[in-house]
Amino acid sequence: MSIRQVAALSEPQLAELTTLFQDLWWTPGRQMDDVRIAIGNSSLVIGLIDDAAGDQLVGFCRVLTDFVYRAMLHDVVVDPAYRGQQLGRRLMDAVIEHPRLRNVDTITLACSAEMIPFYRQFGFDQQEAEIFTLRRKKTS
Repeated sequence: MSIRQVAALSEPQLAELTTLFQDLWWTPGRQMDDVRIAIGNSSLVIGLIDDAAGDQLVGFCRVLTDFVYRAMLHDVVVDPAYRGQQLGRRLMDAVIEHPRLRNVDTITLACSAEMIPFYRQFGFDQQEAEIFTLRRKKTS
């Protein structure tokens, strides 16, 4: 397999990421201009590129962090045509082993219930029952 890891995305890869987002339950409707801004403001970006498919983006995640106390993992996604090839594991290993994240006290993420077993294998566990995730959405 000719998959390589990158720390930045090209314009065509940003377009591919925007397309991948359209089929995910948490990201439909994302627009390329907004995706470009989000990626530009992320602390770390990890992309998986298939050289044999013309530098196609096949996996992606990003991290927001202060590099000391907290990091939040976002948008872990693998192209449906590439699932089952351990690319999700490769993305997670890249995050866990990233030299700039090794000393971060806590890495958190949000996921659907069916993804909990996947993330547990990397040392993630559900938070205490007394801690709640609160959200405030922009109101047009």
